[in-house]
Amino acid sequence: MKRISYAEDHLVTGDDIADAVMAYAQALAMTGRSDSIDVPAVDAGGSARRFSVLIGPASQMLTSDALTVDEARGEEIKDERLVADLTARTQALAGPSPVPVPRGTEVVDLETEQFDVALDEHDEHDERDEHDEHGAAPDADGDGPGR
Repeated sequence: MKRISYAEDHLVTGDDIADAVMAYAQALAMTGRSDSIDVPAVDAGGSARRFSVLIGPASQMLTSDALTVDEARGEEIKDERLVADLTARTQALAGPSPVPVPRGTEVVDLETEQFDVALDEHDEHDERDEHDEHGAAPDADGDGPGR
């Protein structure tokens, strides 16, 4: 169990729940957003209940394993649905992660296809195009040798 200290008060909840709340609070802060969540916990008097907690960029929260004897007496509070929901919300705020492209995968040239930018004629030539049909390289003015 962990204690979440927040706004001059605290609540005691399960480790997984506390970790998910903190990760979600950090993700919200990084994106400048806020949200209200319901957290199952034990209050300072030892009563189990749900707390509605507003978290966001201005939230100043901390978690601690340091519990009083009374707080540590109860069973670990678990809420797998809440942890899964907070984890999904956290991942959604983080956005997509880069994924390596396997070799042999066709790669789309974003400059030409998506943005409709024409390539320079010179960019389309490869080394084979630099020689005429007899294998001679172009001279200084760009046409064939002696032309």
